[in-house]
Amino acid sequence: MSPTTHSKVLLPHEINQIEQIFVDVLRGLGLSRNCEAAEAIGRRIISCYQGGTRESGALKHMIGYYKSAAVEENADSLTRGTREVSIQEITGQPLSPDELDMLQRTFDRACIWCRIPRSGKRAENLARHIANQFRNGVSDEAALFDNAMWREQTSRSSFYQSDA
Repeated sequence: MSPTTHSKVLLPHEINQIEQIFVDVLRGLGLSRNCEAAEAIGRRIISCYQGGTRESGALKHMIGYYKSAAVEENADSLTRGTREVSIQEITGQPLSPDELDMLQRTFDRACIWCRIPRSGKRAENLARHIANQFRNGVSDEAALFDNAMWREQTSRSSFYQSDA
């Protein structure tokens, strides 16, 4: 287990990894380091990293780097009214920013691992499941993720590739 799994301290090699992801994202989006968007991206990368997400692709996905490509690929479904599921909308209760961030990270990771599109019934059901588990007292991020993964692996919806 990494010494920084639940720590706010970042080691030099972790900072280098975060820097590389940050530079890749800025380059891909055509942004400079000296803009508000870059600052927000940097904060989000660090938050997700400290929350336990270490994979470059997962971090980029969680900060929305791939959203523009997804919007172009799914333009037809977007014009029909399908939109991305939001944990904040699903919970329907006041949560602290840390709780909301943790629930969103859990949902994002489960979607990545299970290849669930961020819109549609399957994503909505997963988000509701995570929110219900949290309401029922499961407040550990790893436990929520494990529970979400188990649900997806054992549910009939995991046999479907898309919500189409």
